[in-house]
Amino acid sequence: MDERLHILELIEAGEISVEEGARRLEPLARPSEPPEPLATPAGSIAHPAWGNWLWQPVFWTGAATASGGGLLAALAYTGQIAGGWQIGGWLLFFLGVLGLLLGWWLQRAPWLCLRIRSRDGHDLNLDLPLPLGLAAWGLRVARPFVPRLEHTGVDEMILAMRDEMQPGRPFVVEVDERAGTEQVQVYFG
Repeated sequence: MDERLHILELIEAGEISVEEGARRLEPLARPSEPPEPLATPAGSIAHPAWGNWLWQPVFWTGAATASGGGLLAALAYTGQIAGGWQIGGWLLFFLGVLGLLLGWWLQRAPWLCLRIRSRDGHDLNLDLPLPLGLAAWGLRVARPFVPRLEHTGVDEMILAMRDEMQPGRPFVVEVDERAGTEQVQVYFG
């Protein structure tokens, strides 16, 4: 930056011509090989590649657990096994139903994807399902205990972001301060 300023001062003082100054400024204007921009994933942005199949084992494990728990409770009711197994059967049944609901939710949940590309070529990718409604509820519960959250309205912002997101249209934030530094891409979708 100092070199550019020096050349401009030389032009202003009349020590070099405008053409000579432009010729000297030209190499300084070209950035030194900026890193290639982070690509948005092809296809569905809402889920990373492994997220498209993650819901299936969770869903089917929940289905098997609910079925086993229901069978165990039914056997305890009919007297084929000891009555104490009835409580265990109902507990397994409810855990299985929770697994079913979690698998169903994972299939449709918005995802938070964070990608960081550093100058030395190391990449960090973090993809996880993000329950925006639950996050907003947690912030509302924590508000009386955390004074800095009192007047921020973060929970309203999260709910507005959840309402704004639509399938195939993610909310993307890209940070790329200058060439040669780390690039950060965050998207919800």
